[in-house]
Amino acid sequence: MTTSLTPEYLTKLEAVLPRTPMRSGGGAAISNSAQDLLPRSREAGRALAAALSEAQTAEARSRVEVQLLAAAAADLAVVERLAGGDEGAVTMRGASDDNALIWQGLTDPASLLRPTIRPARYRGADRDLLAAVHQTLNSIQEDAIETTADAITAALTMNIAILREASKLAGLDVKRALEDMGADEIVGFVIEAWQKLADLIGEDNFEKIEATLSESIEKLREKTAVTTYVKKFLDADGIYQKSRTLVQQYDGPDKDLARLAPAVLALEGSFGGRNKLAASLIRLLSLAKLAKALRTPPWGPLMTASGYLLIIGYVLYSAHDHVDSDRYPFFDRVAGVQTLLTARLGGD
Repeated sequence: MTTSLTPEYLTKLEAVLPRTPMRSGGGAAISNSAQDLLPRSREAGRALAAALSEAQTAEARSRVEVQLLAAAAADLAVVERLAGGDEGAVTMRGASDDNALIWQGLTDPASLLRPTIRPARYRGADRDLLAAVHQTLNSIQEDAIETTADAITAALTMNIAILREASKLAGLDVKRALEDMGADEIVGFVIEAWQKLADLIGEDNFEKIEATLSESIEKLREKTAVTTYVKKFLDADGIYQKSRTLVQQYDGPDKDLARLAPAVLALEGSFGGRNKLAASLIRLLSLAKLAKALRTPPWGPLMTASGYLLIIGYVLYSAHDHVDSDRYPFFDRVAGVQTLLTARLGGD
């Protein structure tokens, strides 16, 4: 199931980024293949962005989001190959896990959305549902903390003034950046990755998340602070308490509670798959930023910094969407834990 991705894009990507990492041609061969791939990557990004806006179900949106994340990661993996030149084969061996994840996300996105938590041993429909809620909320929260902490750590290796400027995503002139930095393939692929991340969030939402991103940069300097911040942002504990109340007050048939448990557990897989690719994006961006073009001010560091912030913004708001206390209706892609229980068990 490849939806909007064409065989031509996948074939040209495989010429630069083999599904199975192996020793390949030198820098010239990689560069020539990358030149052929770049317009196909651009087309793939546009097609996936359109598919995301047109998707009618949460399942369809989820598959496209995974593909957009994987396509952005593919762009950055290509940057690493281009920057590595003749040493590319060495870095490719070290990046085999990222490669496998990228190809899985592109060609079989549904497989990354499956839950990894097994249902609790039957102790009663109400207890099993609450166990599913607790496990799912904890898993999403822990994943979000870990990935946000990694992204913050990577971002804070950069100049704080650049990070503050990068947090103004709505004012970032990507067209001018492309013109000023030239038509270099590395620049082109970085901007394509940036655009795919921007499409995931929705450029119309940039102004809504800028305050969150600015706060992230100013406050989150250590993992303890990240943990506190993410827990407050998600309010998983509050959602669990509301869920307990709904379940305890419900006087309908047990079968309704039993049907809800797997739907809740499915949300763990839904966010977990997205989060794996977000973590991969952080690793790949940290390698890509070593390229000369991305170390050249002003646009190189600014594009890198804004890339980290886009990943942070996506992880935070997607995590919130999955736990769901309806505080951010502009980012509503799935029916989160709280929405599921409220809709099926009643409540305000």
